[in-house]
Amino acid sequence: MTDIPPLSRLLDRRPLIFTALPLRDSRTGDPEHDRKILRNINARKEELARELRGIKRLNAVSVPELVEENHEGKPRYNSVYTRALSRGTADLLGRDAIVNKVVAHMESYDKFVDWISETSSMGIRNIVFVGGNTRHHRYPGPSVSEANVVAHKLSEKGVIGDVTIGNISIPERRDEAKRMLFKTFTGAKFFTTQVLFDSSMITDLLREYGKQCESAGLKPATLILSFAPLKGSADLNLLDFLGVDLPEKARDYIIEGGDASEAPMRSLLNALRVYGEVLRAVEGESISVPIGVNIEQLTKSNFSSSIRMIVEFERAIDSDTEAIAEQANEIKMGE
Repeated sequence: MTDIPPLSRLLDRRPLIFTALPLRDSRTGDPEHDRKILRNINARKEELARELRGIKRLNAVSVPELVEENHEGKPRYNSVYTRALSRGTADLLGRDAIVNKVVAHMESYDKFVDWISETSSMGIRNIVFVGGNTRHHRYPGPSVSEANVVAHKLSEKGVIGDVTIGNISIPERRDEAKRMLFKTFTGAKFFTTQVLFDSSMITDLLREYGKQCESAGLKPATLILSFAPLKGSADLNLLDFLGVDLPEKARDYIIEGGDASEAPMRSLLNALRVYGEVLRAVEGESISVPIGVNIEQLTKSNFSSSIRMIVEFERAIDSDTEAIAEQANEIKMGE
């Protein structure tokens, strides 16, 4: 039981999500090693709960699945027990849990059904389906839209409990609004973006997606804007691996804009600026697409900065653009 309504009932009310770094390991199978991993999970969820407990506005905790692909598109799983970490942390906080699943690598329909049934039995009712890394490989598993349909039908038939389906949005991808429209038809209720450092593409996407949903007579899914602090130039390789677009102007400001130790603070200021600009467009143009915020922890060393960012966004998420600008000024003066 959660202390607040489930995420499905909060998607029109600017949900605030924290995405935690999963435990990274690829050597599962040995009983003693697995017991050590489980001990690490217990410590990790306690740490997360301790730092997030004061964030009353927090609606859900998400844990992604990390998968690398070789040149043939074969997967190498670098994260373990993501469902246990998400569900365990959410339980300690009285919040909803979200997990990500890369469905492209599911080897059969039956294995997909087994996975989603097991996930539902753990009390996880929010799942973000993720596709493969490239369109150039032939993957054995379903497409994201196919996974949406299967999950929706399994829920309708009572094979699994109620499930709220999420997908990923990549604002710079060609025809992204149309892709989102089709995925909304197949059951997506929310989209999380890749980490954002600029507002221009995301505001254009919100406009276009809203128009396409209106033309189709379809209620838009919620678009959850993702932000994350950067600590230094070493984070650039990670962003490149994740396929995140970091505009040159934002890179110069965050990474090279002064004292290197202040990069997390400049990341926070940039995130507040982007959110304020998106909010101004949404409210000023009466864009029909609901929005929310997701704060991501990209690396172990960025944990404290990620907590600082979600603390500040707890204050900013329901504010107007003037209040957000004042908040940014206060942060500048304080630093």
